[in-house]
Amino acid sequence: MTSKRRIARLMLWLAAPLALSTVGHATTLEEALAAAIAHAPEIAAADADADAARARLDQAKAGRLPTATLSGTIGYGRLDPQGFFGLGAANVTPRAAQMTVEQPLFTGGRVGAGIDQARAGIAGAEAGQAGTRSRLVMAVTQAYGDVLTTARMVDLYGRLVTQTTEIERQARLKFRVGESPSTDVSQAGARLAEARAGLARARGMQVSAQAHFRNLTGLEPADLQPLPSNPVLPATLDEAMDAATRNNPALAQSEASLRAAQAAARGARAERLPTVGAFAEGATVRDQSFPDYRADSATIGIRARWELFSGGRASGKVAETDSSVRAADARVRAMRMQVEEQVISAFQDVRTAQLVEQAATDQASAAAQALDSVRHEVRVGMKPQLDLLDAERESIAAEAGALQAGTDRIVAAYRLLSLMGRY
Repeated sequence: MTSKRRIARLMLWLAAPLALSTVGHATTLEEALAAAIAHAPEIAAADADADAARARLDQAKAGRLPTATLSGTIGYGRLDPQGFFGLGAANVTPRAAQMTVEQPLFTGGRVGAGIDQARAGIAGAEAGQAGTRSRLVMAVTQAYGDVLTTARMVDLYGRLVTQTTEIERQARLKFRVGESPSTDVSQAGARLAEARAGLARARGMQVSAQAHFRNLTGLEPADLQPLPSNPVLPATLDEAMDAATRNNPALAQSEASLRAAQAAARGARAERLPTVGAFAEGATVRDQSFPDYRADSATIGIRARWELFSGGRASGKVAETDSSVRAADARVRAMRMQVEEQVISAFQDVRTAQLVEQAATDQASAAAQALDSVRHEVRVGMKPQLDLLDAERESIAAEAGALQAGTDRIVAAYRLLSLMGRY
């Protein structure tokens, strides 16, 4: 399947949920991705680059087609033949017009090399489009998860501040009537300050996450649905590696750059060869050489041009393009090794993220159960209020860890798919 078709199918897949959504409907990750693709200036820039590459192919193909040139001059002056042929001085309006049509017959390979170079440019631009979309998908997924995580953090720390404020108030009351030492008041005050700092930090992170999400998607970060389960992923590392070798955008772009460099090298060598073209010319001349001078002409023929000596320009260009080919080939090898390393890392990150999320979810569940137990024990006087604050803090940290693990899991999945060229 071509890059264009993959991109079109992705756009339809991502845009379908957005088109079906109604006012008040919670935004899904798929809808956020579709909005980002429609909104991001980077996508518009990549699309414009691809259009420019296709226009360069049209320019290159034009080298095989005939050209038609019309030129002309007109002026006003006085011509004095000095009595030659018995002609006297007279005011004249010298004018001339010429039409030339030329069809290239042999260009030494210049045109073919230019076409190949332009086609490689299109392949590189389309790979750049795919790469831009992949990076955007990962950025939006991360931003989406960050908005959910920070919103929950603000809620949890807000609840902690409320509870800590009440505990600090009760500690002061008990201290005043002599039921608790001043240490309890100081510890409760410290916990309250810690909770307020956590809430301020969470709010700051929320503002940043929402601004980043809004900048990427153009949507308001409100009423986001929970993160979905992972999309379909390759079952084995070999399957992921094979797909990445065929479809990775960065690798495809470097390979296109190599083909473009090779075409440029062929074009540089072609400049050492002659060019041959068939031409037809027609011309008309008036009032030149002497007054009332008239001449019309028509010519057809073959025109050849061969630059035999260029002072080293041609050989220097050949050396330059050969060096560019070697550099592009080295970049392809380096990119292939880099992609292989990234796929191995991403494949393992997916597995690791799934295990971490499960462990973090279990930890959050256990911490929540422990919090309920401590809350009951504090209520019946078996434990002090400060133990409840510690349990609250552990529960918040565990839930935040679970939320972050969920974000890491979906980001790892999309990163692997983007390396495989599926987004």
